[in-house]
Amino acid sequence: MTSVHGFAKPHPVCHAPPNRGVPLFFSKVIVKPIFLTAAASAAFSLFLSACGGSSASTSGGVYMGPVANASVAAHEIAADGTVSDKAAATATTHSDGTFELRGSLRYPLLVRVTGGSFEEESNGASTNLSGELDAVYLSAPTQIVVSTYSNAVVADARAAGGLVAGNIAAAMSRVNAFAGDIDVQQTTPAFVVTGTTSTVTDGAKMSLALGAESESRIADGGSIDASTRNIVAQAANGDTLASCHAGAGDIAADGTLGAPGGVNCSITAGAAAYMTNARNRSGITSAAQIEPVMPGAVQTAKGSASTCGDRVALLNDNLALFEGRKNYVQAKLTGALTKANWASWQTISSWGPLAGQYGAIQPPAGCADIDTFQRELVMAVENFWVDQNLNYCHHHIPGWLPPDDSALADPKYRNASAGSTSGAKGDSAQKYGMTCTAQRNGVDGSQIVQRKGEASARALPSAQVQWHGVDCSDFTAWVYNFAGLTTDNREVETGITTQACMTPAGATSTPKWAGPTQTGVLFDINHGNFDATSKHLMPGDLLYITLAPPKQNGVTVPETATSTIGLSHVVTWTGKKWSELRNGPEGWRYDPAHIGEPGSRLGGDLAYILNDDDVLGALTKLDPYMIIDSHYAGPAYRPFYGWYRGSVSNVRRIVGADAVRANPELADLIIAQQPSMSRQAAKGTLGQIVLASKHGLANGGYRLQYTQGANGALAACERVGIAR
Repeated sequence: MTSVHGFAKPHPVCHAPPNRGVPLFFSKVIVKPIFLTAAASAAFSLFLSACGGSSASTSGGVYMGPVANASVAAHEIAADGTVSDKAAATATTHSDGTFELRGSLRYPLLVRVTGGSFEEESNGASTNLSGELDAVYLSAPTQIVVSTYSNAVVADARAAGGLVAGNIAAAMSRVNAFAGDIDVQQTTPAFVVTGTTSTVTDGAKMSLALGAESESRIADGGSIDASTRNIVAQAANGDTLASCHAGAGDIAADGTLGAPGGVNCSITAGAAAYMTNARNRSGITSAAQIEPVMPGAVQTAKGSASTCGDRVALLNDNLALFEGRKNYVQAKLTGALTKANWASWQTISSWGPLAGQYGAIQPPAGCADIDTFQRELVMAVENFWVDQNLNYCHHHIPGWLPPDDSALADPKYRNASAGSTSGAKGDSAQKYGMTCTAQRNGVDGSQIVQRKGEASARALPSAQVQWHGVDCSDFTAWVYNFAGLTTDNREVETGITTQACMTPAGATSTPKWAGPTQTGVLFDINHGNFDATSKHLMPGDLLYITLAPPKQNGVTVPETATSTIGLSHVVTWTGKKWSELRNGPEGWRYDPAHIGEPGSRLGGDLAYILNDDDVLGALTKLDPYMIIDSHYAGPAYRPFYGWYRGSVSNVRRIVGADAVRANPELADLIIAQQPSMSRQAAKGTLGQIVLASKHGLANGGYRLQYTQGANGALAACERVGIAR
């Protein structure tokens, strides 16, 4: 924009005034008005323009929603990160949040915004801007956009040591990736009419980001400063608006549960809520719309009509297909993650990258029973990954190799606590806990064989540990994703509590603060009715397990109507007894004589589970059903016995869920949300969903309580009552 000043030096050589926009007054000179013709005026204007007498301007906007009547000040930043006290330019925002900073600005530059008011994106409430919003620029932007996200860039850089170029660039990279790989400090939100759809542009993502922050802050009763901290924390963790690194721990022999500390999914939870909000002005109504398109296309399984329902044949026929999927790209490529570096990238989170989304696997020609094909495909995929000799690790994907920090006294990435799968720290002075167990050898894939009663197994030295692996709920989520049976990798959540408790998509009673709704159907097969109901189980069903029941003087405490116990584990039902597997075409893999050896599919902890060092004798006598479970030294076959059998809580069926709903024999076992029993938010929580089956309600059985903590923290899933 060009402006013309009323005074200029009457000299033919151009001299730019030291402060454009301020008239120059000359001592002892009386300046009289000069009246020019139109032509002369135009020529004079051109002269001033050529002499640098015009004033540059930089446009921008302040958004929470649009912030009106806010004060904007730009301050230069020195090379050492020191911010000038004197503003280089100032402005006031218009009703739509926009402003112009006039004058030539020198970079790097800090933009400070104070005061003003806006309407909340989440509920339309009129709100005054409290505190300060900042943005920082290393070079001249196309436009300035100030919001909580630019505020997070500044806060992140300051926390790293100050507003120097390296810290600013790193902070911008993290926050931009979190918001959907957009430049949060130069992208103007694109608001659309409420309820309409739009193309997912960068502006639409920015609008969603604003709505997500508003939803999160209002639900949490927090402040802009708290939102800023949440954005910084989630961005540092490698999260996005579409998904959060909410992993799940596992139980140790003593029944304790270790989950990742300080889990914060607040802004991501806000994004999910805003997508279903009637006031949503982004046009984005599904997280799938903003997921990176990786890694898999739709593929067709090899085989024939006669073998499409045979897990052994499906694995043999499709080994190349599975290997191709394994070796391509497993991760969701956000920020600095690329096709070339995803397998070894040092994420801030010790859980590594989130999983990418695989395409479907179509059945071979001639397959008539699609449900059977998909169930057997799940089992073929699980067998494939069992054969990879993976460890039990707190990782989201099996192909990620964490950086080697094992030489440190308290390693964050390569930490193996002997005998534990809980993630416990072991030493209260430690900051980090276990990331992978020390019972799987990375050189040859062998396991350390656990003995009867040996709660803490022997441990491998760090240099020998297998550092590729997944935990229980990451494994079940991974398998259904890898098999192409979920179209969105949040349909089977990696967090055990959401995976175990949340009902399917479309549940009308689900509040917007809740975690992602899960695919399939939950039903009430539990340890109290298992003998009568287990006949309904199908291969691929997911069985959720509670913590070990409490004991007094070595005796299990009986359940009561108020007994409360957390759900902590998940396993896959194979539909096969040990004898069927041992006598089948791959029988050697299930021979106890080979436990611990590479290629064996049996877990190295069978003697501990069976409470018998004579594993062959115990299996022959019991002939138990076998489940697949990532525990101890990673994904392997284990007997459905002991703790598993005594603590099963409920089941999720993904393949054939509609048939469950249509089956009169199973109708009373379906677990559904009970809106009349749900509870309002208590202190420190956003609310609680209560779920139960008709069978449980009629027979004094149990209910499930899904409680969402504040700040998008990992939800709790507990069973309350008696398993009947």
